[in-house]
Amino acid sequence: MLTDTFLLELKQKYLDAFASYIQEPGFEKKAWELITKAGDVEVNTSRGDLFEKVCVSNISATVTIPDRDWKSSIQWLGIQTFPSNPLVPMFMGVFEHVDEKGLEHHPAYFDIYPVIPIEEDKQYFQEVIGTVCKKYDRKYPDLPESYLEMFRLKEAGIGVGYGVGLSLMPDEKDHDYFMDVASAIREAYFEIVERRKNAPYTQKQVEEMNEFRKLWVKFIFMDNRFFSGGVQLGVPPESFMIHMLPPSVRF
Repeated sequence: MLTDTFLLELKQKYLDAFASYIQEPGFEKKAWELITKAGDVEVNTSRGDLFEKVCVSNISATVTIPDRDWKSSIQWLGIQTFPSNPLVPMFMGVFEHVDEKGLEHHPAYFDIYPVIPIEEDKQYFQEVIGTVCKKYDRKYPDLPESYLEMFRLKEAGIGVGYGVGLSLMPDEKDHDYFMDVASAIREAYFEIVERRKNAPYTQKQVEEMNEFRKLWVKFIFMDNRFFSGGVQLGVPPESFMIHMLPPSVRF
């Protein structure tokens, strides 16, 4: 289970925010032990009208990451949304607390993924995250370059959406920066959800959303380092598939 105070608070804030959009019975919780017995996984899933599927999940484990000869204690919080309205963008975020070799690190990755890009929304996210980065004298925009480095890819493809998010590398040490950007993207995302949740959309836009989801499934299985790396470390594939895959896909 999570013990990091900030990650626990962030998780609860997401659960509370999503609760205002979903109907009873709310979230369904499933839990697993890592196949290696080195930790545990919890996936909280909800399905509703605005969000066809939402997952708020966490992993706690002590593992040896490939290419290293020391153990790392990892606390991982993942957020994944699949809105039913194609004008409401999808959100993917991962926020971590890693203890290793006597040091604490705070890696993260998040971005906003539109089916139908809206320039006004993109600019809003850029202003919010850019303001935080400026406060800490950090380079921004950060994507796709840092994404390619983190996921060890040559092309971003569908793995980067608007490109308004950030990749905080495995050696990130500034906890205040980590907390501020994590809080900023949460608040900004729900602001855009409120703006777009009742926006009318067309059947053509629904078809574009279905096409996006097809590409997303391919991305998860072929290019998503969190999926492949987590499974390699003993995370049950079922838990990641529940968290990461769309509620429905048409091929």
